[in-house]
Amino acid sequence: MNYLNKIAVLLMLIAIFACGKRSEQNTQQKENNSTGSTTEQQNNPNNDPAPVTKTDKLPVIGSYTGGFTASVYDNSKNYVYENRITVFIDSLAGDMMYGRSVVAGNNRPFKGRFTKEGSNYKAEVTEPGDDKYDGKFTFIVKIDEANTNEIYMEGKWQANDKKLDVTERTYNLYKKDFAYDPQHSLPENVQWAELYGSDPKFPDRIESLTAEVTKYNGSTTELKKEDLQNLYKGDLEIIRNAIYARHGYSFKNRRVRFIFDQFVPWYIPVSTDVRGQLTDLEKKNIDLIKRFEEHAEKYYDEYGR
Repeated sequence: MNYLNKIAVLLMLIAIFACGKRSEQNTQQKENNSTGSTTEQQNNPNNDPAPVTKTDKLPVIGSYTGGFTASVYDNSKNYVYENRITVFIDSLAGDMMYGRSVVAGNNRPFKGRFTKEGSNYKAEVTEPGDDKYDGKFTFIVKIDEANTNEIYMEGKWQANDKKLDVTERTYNLYKKDFAYDPQHSLPENVQWAELYGSDPKFPDRIESLTAEVTKYNGSTTELKKEDLQNLYKGDLEIIRNAIYARHGYSFKNRRVRFIFDQFVPWYIPVSTDVRGQLTDLEKKNIDLIKRFEEHAEKYYDEYGR
């Protein structure tokens, strides 16, 4: 009888141990489930499918460059008919568009609303209004998916200040990314180009460049004194500023801007301060050119070209 009692007690202990183990496993399973649920809800509180991260940006995002042409102006004033402009569309959020424009030494942010019509984007964006030359851009970005897949922007800009020499400009810009290339050379059609503005001492003579202006690249070659000592002032000025132009510097100086806007196809204005991007070679060449530029003579074409 004692033997049977011992067996009964042993079986009871085994049953109690098994129940405890099962309870521990259930508790651990609940904790695991709870922990997993909490992590998922922290990352995705609405239990929606995880968002897909897109590595490709929208095709409308980017930079557009081309002519910025006067369409409404005071003909009695000394206005600039066309500058080169770069318009950046930086981001979209809801129905809002954010970006900036770089033209004639000005770098101005803008924002405004846009609508999407098929693959095209229509926008009306405004600059802050705290600068004399601020205004409103109205444009459409067209994406030619069916044919060439080109992306371009066309529209108009209207000045806030209606007393400016130019109060409205139009533009047709093609999407193009800027890339610094020290190998960019000045094209041959820059040779003999007339420099903007006249010297009151010589009202009948026009200052111009010469064939020497395309001879030197200050971004790739270490210039020597003997290279520069016989060059005219205008040639030196453009050789030096070509270094800045390769970095996308937007010129406020009208005389220099005219040359790069009108004659240099690779030029894209993207910044009003490129000092931090200059190479040591470029800095050295700029300093040397300035020394000769200060005392160089101007080249005048008595009859113009």
